[in-house]
Amino acid sequence: MLVQFRIASIAALLAATPAFPATPLGLEEALRQAEAGSPQLAAQRASADAAAALVVPAGENPDPKLVFGIENVPADGADKWNVTADFMTMRRVGVMQDFVRGEKLGLREAKAAAESQREEAIIAMQRADLRREVATAWFERFFAERSKKLVVDLAGEAKLQASTSSAELASGKASSADAIAVRGLQASLEDRMLEFDRQARRAAATLSRWIGADADRPLGSAPDTYALDHHASTLEGDLDAHPHIAIYAPMVAAAEADLRLAQAATKPDWSVELSYAQRGPAFTNMVSLTFRMDLPVFASRRQDPVAASKAKQLEQVRSQAEDATRRHVAEIRASLADWETAKARVERYRREIVPLAEERARLVSSAYEGARADLASVFDARRNVIESRLAALNAEAEVARAWAQLAFLAPDRSSP
Repeated sequence: MLVQFRIASIAALLAATPAFPATPLGLEEALRQAEAGSPQLAAQRASADAAAALVVPAGENPDPKLVFGIENVPADGADKWNVTADFMTMRRVGVMQDFVRGEKLGLREAKAAAESQREEAIIAMQRADLRREVATAWFERFFAERSKKLVVDLAGEAKLQASTSSAELASGKASSADAIAVRGLQASLEDRMLEFDRQARRAAATLSRWIGADADRPLGSAPDTYALDHHASTLEGDLDAHPHIAIYAPMVAAAEADLRLAQAATKPDWSVELSYAQRGPAFTNMVSLTFRMDLPVFASRRQDPVAASKAKQLEQVRSQAEDATRRHVAEIRASLADWETAKARVERYRREIVPLAEERARLVSSAYEGARADLASVFDARRNVIESRLAALNAEAEVARAWAQLAFLAPDRSSP
């Protein structure tokens, strides 16, 4: 009984202990967690390590071969299948080594090194994509929650107006149409709250793909989306270092090495074999040294078509690199246009549109109190304030989305 009492006391004490609030989830923390726990980046890192391990072996000659067997065994006659009676019968053992031309070994190693660099470039590209997607999801949730809070605050004001209009309706000062307008405004705001709640939950669900349960933590403050770590005017200056373009340089290098290997196929490789042959007791043993060399005498039907194919593949990779560069530049310019336009819109909303809508709402409310306007005009002006504030928030969200597109285009100097 005493033990049960102590357990119950401890349980009650734990239940009464207030839970510590979760620390806010900032964008930088979300990015770090996403990178650290990304299976995609881990898989690509394994692929890059595997490619790097192949660079040194690519420049090496093949392993030597052990050669052994029996030669010239009689197949008929008195010494049929006898391995010691005939002087030509030999039990031979030896070693053979193929030697690839140094030029080819160098090209093979260069191709393997280029493929290793390509795998590393893919890591940088996937990391940039991951950071952009995480930032976009984080901002989607951030602005959806801000929009919902704004609507909740405005719904509170609409509720007060509804109670006022109910009293005025009872006194005969307001009409039934005014009461319906109030109810319509409340229903519209409630629908907006549901929509923003849906957007916030979907963004959190998207974020949970990369950071798990931490996606449900309250969000911290947003970073400064009005400034970029790299100046906007220099985004097109070092395109070859951008993660989405840097991948093509090693691809071109690998294709060039492949072409040169195909062209070098007409230059023969060679091999050497050293063997020792043991004959019957009555005969002397033999030592043989043999050299072999490829004879590419049909190059027009064998090596030349392969080289022509590799040349076309190199042309393909170069064209793909050019197309990717043009597409990347177009994306930079489009995102810059979105970013700069959205910033100008936010300033316009802050300086003019929202203040004018609020001033109009105050004037209409004053006119209504002076019996110079009806209640419907008040609700219409109030709805205009709501729409202008939400539009201002949407413009801020557009700034953040464009910032997320631009912030991870240039090479990230903090990447490992």
